[in-house]
Amino acid sequence: MRIGFDAKRLFQNNTGLGNYSRTLVGNLHQYFPEHDLHLFAPKLVENDRTQPFINDQYKIVVPHGPSRLGWRSMGVVRAMKRHDIQLYHGLSHEIPIGIKQSEIPSVVTIHDLLYKYFPEDFHVVDRFIYDSKFRFACENATKIIAISEATKKDIVEHYHTDPSRIEVLYQTVSPAFSNEVTEAESAVVKAKYNLPSEYILNVGAIISRKNLLVLVESLAIIPEEKRLPLVIVGTGNKYQEQVDEKIAELNLSKWLIRIPGPSLHELNVLYRNAQLSVYPSLMEGFGLPVLESITAGTPVITTNRSSLTEAGGDIAQYIDGKNAEELASLILDNLSGKIGPVDPIGVQAHLQKFSPKVLTEQLNGLYLSCM
Repeated sequence: MRIGFDAKRLFQNNTGLGNYSRTLVGNLHQYFPEHDLHLFAPKLVENDRTQPFINDQYKIVVPHGPSRLGWRSMGVVRAMKRHDIQLYHGLSHEIPIGIKQSEIPSVVTIHDLLYKYFPEDFHVVDRFIYDSKFRFACENATKIIAISEATKKDIVEHYHTDPSRIEVLYQTVSPAFSNEVTEAESAVVKAKYNLPSEYILNVGAIISRKNLLVLVESLAIIPEEKRLPLVIVGTGNKYQEQVDEKIAELNLSKWLIRIPGPSLHELNVLYRNAQLSVYPSLMEGFGLPVLESITAGTPVITTNRSSLTEAGGDIAQYIDGKNAEELASLILDNLSGKIGPVDPIGVQAHLQKFSPKVLTEQLNGLYLSCM
């Protein structure tokens, strides 16, 4: 089958939607190499994450000149026809205008409807655009992929979509997080970022929904003699200013280490050397850092909200997310050894639900059902 993908995020996003796009396309090529995969992208970005896709195993289609503006929403249909695309997959909430009239079957992945629940994290213009694009995609795509049961429920509730058109296919984790690391590799990363021997890890964009403030506040509650430094992987804007103000207010600056953009290898090392990973998000479409932590063998605390219980299963530890004292108590229980290691058999059973091979077989079956 000749399949076209909306590859904007694959090439332009280092996290989130970019990770989803790269793992899905890479897994499809690995397990179903008979497919002819075309990557339609407004521009080509080369880095360590995109390099595996810049070769003769994929056909990359990029517009030239002023036609790049709006191409992803409209002009790409003409490009698909030129390349005889038989199926198109919008990997991040969007399919182009006119695709239904082109009679090219389409699949769209809806990751979340967070703009409806946390409007403060989105500009008012962006919220209008998202609502228009997401709704159009759900109304016109042949099939819809939701990356969690929680997201499927939201699609049905807000867009009144027929549930039979939606299939839940979980997100997979980059194989990088399954790689064991040597002491030498750990030493290199620790030296690069001046890391202590023990620390707590937080991975994610610094926005209000990710709820970093509650983690900072919990750190202040923990007595200094029992406290570990907090390594924050991610960046932000306005909410980060609030976090910085709280850090200064609580005199915690010396306990914070910031790493804005590590490589996948470095991130795997960070997970594997952390005593604990904490992801106190209030809502997610999936919650990939939770599954990354579990894959890397790192204990993880998250919240019992939305899809996070799907990502964490019986392996993660849960808090409500609003109570800093509750989080501080659970962190101390982990650091003191009150909470023992997770049964490795249980971990493997949980990770099987997110097996790249199994999920890619389900994806291929979904593609075939559209034809």
